[in-house]
Amino acid sequence: MQLTAANIDAYALGCAVLGAGGGGDTPIGLAMARLAIDATGPVEVLDPQAVDPGALVMPCGLIGSPTVAQERIWSGQEGGRLANAVAVLHDRPVDTLMCYEIAGANGLLPVLWGARLGLPLLDADGMGRAFPEMQQQAMHIAGVSAGPLVLTDGRRNDIVLHTADNHDAERLARSCASALGGVCAGALYVMTGARSRTAAISGSVSRALSVGTAMQQRRRGWPAALAALTDGRVLLEGRIIELERNGGAGFTRGHAVVERGETTTARRLRLELQNEVLVALEDGAVVATVPDIIAVLGLEDGRPVDTERLHYGQRVGVVAIPAPSVWSGPAGLAVVGPRSFGYDLDPVPGTAPTSAARVGHGA
Repeated sequence: MQLTAANIDAYALGCAVLGAGGGGDTPIGLAMARLAIDATGPVEVLDPQAVDPGALVMPCGLIGSPTVAQERIWSGQEGGRLANAVAVLHDRPVDTLMCYEIAGANGLLPVLWGARLGLPLLDADGMGRAFPEMQQQAMHIAGVSAGPLVLTDGRRNDIVLHTADNHDAERLARSCASALGGVCAGALYVMTGARSRTAAISGSVSRALSVGTAMQQRRRGWPAALAALTDGRVLLEGRIIELERNGGAGFTRGHAVVERGETTTARRLRLELQNEVLVALEDGAVVATVPDIIAVLGLEDGRPVDTERLHYGQRVGVVAIPAPSVWSGPAGLAVVGPRSFGYDLDPVPGTAPTSAARVGHGA
């Protein structure tokens, strides 16, 4: 499989859907990936089972504030600086790139860097969606070390972090990203091809491309189509009547309320935001939570709306999509379940019938 000028737009659309409102600004990442492919040719996408067991795989993407990332134009040199530093650390060149997060710009920047470096992209990622922290990756569950990790702003400011554990890697990387302007490029969880077969989430690039292609072919009814395509469920279609969004500690936090008022009994869906959409409550009852993907689509064009671009009065449809199975077990839920984000809730699959306990908005 290849990512080409003909299918990169569909792939970007799929990355935006799987981002649950996060992952960085997709239009900027798409523009840069498209230019790189136009200049250097398609990027090969390799099945993890077909990668040389001894190949050096470099997961990479952006780290830091999504708000700052919207204003950041990447030079395209970041991937080369990351690969050079990783090669020195491992005493051998990087053979394959991998998205550590198949979402938004983080699904597209490795395509840009792969095109410029002439390196293939692994059909896998570490999250299967977007999560805000570095330890919230399948490689962490599998026991792969995040460090040593490399950070760069692409302007000859590079940082190598040797960390005690993956939680320290998150904490220190977040601090360094702030020093590098609020957002930077990073490479972490570097591993062999053999290790990637069991530690990473396989098929992520293919899934994003498949979802995006199917959505492109629709002219209306996008929420229902997405739900059918992904075995998901439409939670609500309506208009945003309330929105609160605040930055801080490297994350965008807040909430949005979507109301469907066309019937005699209005319904309201509250979305809790922490970079991504993490919890959905219908009239106080929890109807979906992380780790499931809660996607917000604009009803005018069917395109996903990230948490930075939600606005008052916007007409949207909200769809819950099952997360990769790695997150459904006890080990996965301990890392990415609702309590890991500060919500005192048991996980509620968005595809299950609505039967959750009622909680206050401050949960």
